[in-house]
Amino acid sequence: MSRGIGASELLARLPETATAVAGVVTQLGDTWFVLVAVGALFVFGTRDRSLTDDPARDCAFLFALAVGAYSMTAVLKHAFALPRPPGAGTATPPAWLPALGHAAYESLVTASGYGFPSGHALKTTAFYGGGALVLNVWDRNRRLVVAGTVTAAVAASRVVLGVHYAVDVVVGVVVGAAFLVGSLRVTRRRPASALALSTVLGALAFATAGDQRSGLALSAAAAGLTVWVATERFEAFGADPAER
Repeated sequence: MSRGIGASELLARLPETATAVAGVVTQLGDTWFVLVAVGALFVFGTRDRSLTDDPARDCAFLFALAVGAYSMTAVLKHAFALPRPPGAGTATPPAWLPALGHAAYESLVTASGYGFPSGHALKTTAFYGGGALVLNVWDRNRRLVVAGTVTAAVAASRVVLGVHYAVDVVVGVVVGAAFLVGSLRVTRRRPASALALSTVLGALAFATAGDQRSGLALSAAAAGLTVWVATERFEAFGADPAER
């Protein structure tokens, strides 16, 4: 039974430009983008402490959220094993796009693998929601509004692209919010605890999916945990005895 409700008819009426715009917007929730955002926050945060009180700690926590959210998505996708909408893996580049850009366009607007729940929606909710809680810019309510807007835009883009049904992104947002709240309660924003949780989820994802991406997620989380713990021990060893 299809999870869509008139989705094909609606998408067929959308102009080509809507698909192109959705392909760009959806990158805000892609793994590469959120990891680059973490790196950028660390670089700029160390220069401007008005962004975050502790760049290393907050970036490590956000990194753990991003990787953990990806791993949780992998586990859930393989548990439900529900397909994406028909045609999710193919796209026809618009006539105005030069042939040189066809491959890039197709990579932006298509998706493969299982479709439920939406990984972009889940990861975006957890990552940007976490950012709204740890950053210092503006006030918290305004940060939450921005995070919610980005999440809604990314979730909508997945439906517009035809790579997810509406229920996929709705459930992705709900699970992402639950994952964020659970992570905050379990780890209390401690990077070591967050990275440990991400490593456990990565191990589950690799055991479930067994693919290269889940292996990379496990490796990234484990490496992050190792580096963080080693750094903490090194700093504790080098601290003044009176401060230990």
